[in-house]
Amino acid sequence: MRETGDDALAQHLATLQERYAAALAASGYDALILGAGCEEHYFLDDQGPPFRPNPCLAQWFPAAAHPGACLAWRPGEHPVAVLLQIEDYWRLPPEPPGTPWDRHIEFRFVREPDEIESALPAWPGRVARVGPPGQWPDAAASADLNPPALLDALHYPRAVKTDWEVARIRDATRAAVAGHRAVASAFADGASEFEMLLAFQSAARQTAAELPYPAIIAGDRNAATLHYQHYRRDAAPARSLLVDAGCQSLGYASDITRSYARPAEPEFARLIAGLERLQQALCKRVAPGLPFARLHHAAHVLLGQLLEREGLVRAPAEAIVATGVTRLFFPHGLGHLLGLQVHDVGGQLASADGRRLKPPEVYPKLRLLRELAPGFVLTIEPGLYFIDSLLRELRRHELGPRVDWSRIERLRDCGGIRIEDNLLVTGDGAINLTREAFAAADEAG
Repeated sequence: MRETGDDALAQHLATLQERYAAALAASGYDALILGAGCEEHYFLDDQGPPFRPNPCLAQWFPAAAHPGACLAWRPGEHPVAVLLQIEDYWRLPPEPPGTPWDRHIEFRFVREPDEIESALPAWPGRVARVGPPGQWPDAAASADLNPPALLDALHYPRAVKTDWEVARIRDATRAAVAGHRAVASAFADGASEFEMLLAFQSAARQTAAELPYPAIIAGDRNAATLHYQHYRRDAAPARSLLVDAGCQSLGYASDITRSYARPAEPEFARLIAGLERLQQALCKRVAPGLPFARLHHAAHVLLGQLLEREGLVRAPAEAIVATGVTRLFFPHGLGHLLGLQVHDVGGQLASADGRRLKPPEVYPKLRLLRELAPGFVLTIEPGLYFIDSLLRELRRHELGPRVDWSRIERLRDCGGIRIEDNLLVTGDGAINLTREAFAAADEAG
């Protein structure tokens, strides 16, 4: 395991202990045990999906290679982690996290799963367990397993990333940018979706199992499916492309989307450029104290102006927004928190005591409702899509007769557009981690 800045990690773990101590006190617990979870098998099989550890545990040390691991902690005590090191000639046992984590966490090793429990510290008082219930079947009915008050108290502060966490997201961003540059080149060369996927993974140096989510490589009409999940193998060059793909670094994710058009699609290319300007204008508004729902609405206002300016809807932008037409072209949220999970938790919490924020009536499914604060890492990802089911709804809309349907029909073949960057909120604005990484890669050649 390569070394990572020990001072930043030490501060990160100190911050975790402060947060966890406050969460335990608020929820009435004296200590806790975090479980990574266990590997699962497919039905009637001895193989299973890639292991994804409990993100609460992954905050403390990289746990992707350690199913069954546990970490025990009590305020004032040294964290203790128990890892499985099974002697098995079928698979190579995973390497321990090593330095610098072993300077801050006591790692204990056992040979069999049933030895984990006895290797954990035996602390008195109320001990909560946080993790997948399958790891502790005997405790599955216990109120001390994943108590909601404790989970809320842990999830709320997770939005604010430590310097160590930001560094990991920067690493994940750099890897993803290398992959995106490779995809852009492969698209220009006429590669298939499947070939572009391989180009991304090769340049990013990550396997499909290591990616934080399945990469979306969507050519032509496929880009109208927001989470398009297939990889077309035919070699017919796509006229347009949407690529939504991120990477991981020690459990932390990046999440980047770009859209492209061939020279033979100048109208679609102009829309991509328009959405790019819209997206960058939104990025410049990101600052502490801004309620994210307000920024989401601003995205619809700007999109309404783009639709009016381009003549796709022959109506004032105000009417395009007020009547809900923009929601038929842009049906998802503007962004979400990013970290140990691509859609990181806590975006709808009003406070650590579990109170929820109420979403705007017209935008009921936003993942992020909080006021932005320094240390938040979030995505900004407006879109403009030509989705058949929503276009049918648009035809029935009161503004349907004012839509340029002949142009919509041509653009429909290109699917849709999304531009997505990852931003770090600072004390007076934001740093665009994605643009920073692209600029560095362009400068390096």
